[in-house]
Parts: sequence; C-alpha cells; structure tokens
Amino acid sequence: MIRSHFWAALLGVGLTLAGCTQNASSPSENDPQNTALSSDYNPDYATAPLDLSTPERTAYAVMIAMYRGDVEMIDQVFAPEGVLRRLSPTGEISPNGLEPWRDWVATLSPGQAHEELFDIQVEQFDRLATVWAPFVIRLNDEIVGCGVNQFTMANQSADDAPAEWRIIAGIDVQAPKERCAGFRESYRDKDTL
Repeated sequence: MIRSHFWAALLGVGLTLAGCTQNASSPSENDPQNTALSSDYNPDYATAPLDLSTPERTAYAVMIAMYRGDVEMIDQVFAPEGVLRRLSPTGEISPNGLEPWRDWVATLSPGQAHEELFDIQVEQFDRLATVWAPFVIRLNDEIVGCGVNQFTMANQSADDAPAEWRIIAGIDVQAPKERCAGFRESYRDKDTL
C-alpha cells in the first residue's frame, strides 16, 4: 500500500474523479502565446476516448489512463523520451519515475485511482506548451495527495496532420496531506496556502 501511495503521488496523481472540474481551454490558433483558463472540457474518465488534440486534453489523458489502469494509453500520451519527476518539500528532484509509475498503474483496477484536475493553465508557443494543473488524488475513494502537476509538451504531429500533444517532461509537488481535503478551495485563495 505504501508503494502504491508513493507512485500515485509521484505524478501528483490527484485522482478525484468525483469533484467538479474546471480547466483550461486550448489556446486559439490565432494566438500561439495565449494563456488559457477555465474551459468546459470535463471528460468522463471511464469512457472518454484518447484525445491528444490540445495540451489540456493531453493532461487529462494521463489521468484517464491512470483511472483505467491503461498503460498502453500512457505509452501514447508520453513521448518516447518522456520523463516524470517529483519535487520534494526540501527541494530535491527525484530521478525519472515514469517506468515505476507506469508499472504501478498496471496494477490498478478501473476507477481505483482518480486524479481531479482543476484551474488548469496552458502556455503555448508554436509546438511547445506548458500545462500547470493543480490536483487532488484519491486512491480507493480516499484522498491520498494533492498539489500541482507541471507538464511540458510538444506537438509532434506532421504539419498536415491533426495536433498530437505528447508529454516530454512532467513534475509535481505535493502539498501537505492535511491540506488536501480543502485543497481546491485553498488553492483558489492562494493567500491561505
């Protein structure tokens, strides 16, 4: 169980499918440097198809893959060179944990882990994007972590093909567990963090 909690936390796996989700809309094609906030995208983790068409939807695809225990989907979301790290409360950066996290996801039953994302922000220029995604994660319906994910993504599709945003680097930082029950509200009122 400790190992499961550790790897769930590694992604900042705020698996709270149950909560309302506000997130970022994708930047306009006419404004490649747009910062986007609060779209209506709120996927059903159990049934949503894989969608890498925007950085925001790619961030959700990671959470959907974890929710389903689907490592093949994880392999599609991360670029082959992709890495996944964690920033500790003391400022240490973990080594690449993508493979161990992927292995942990393979042990999950559908719905066992759920990471709720909210207040997503996207910065994009051309084929490069950064996604800032606060989260609360549940494992077996119990809150086990919260914090912020940060993903760097690249659109690796051919010029004449639809966009395919893939994660080239992900890192998260956890808030103290005692803050997780009200994390969404306290994050929005950043003076209380």
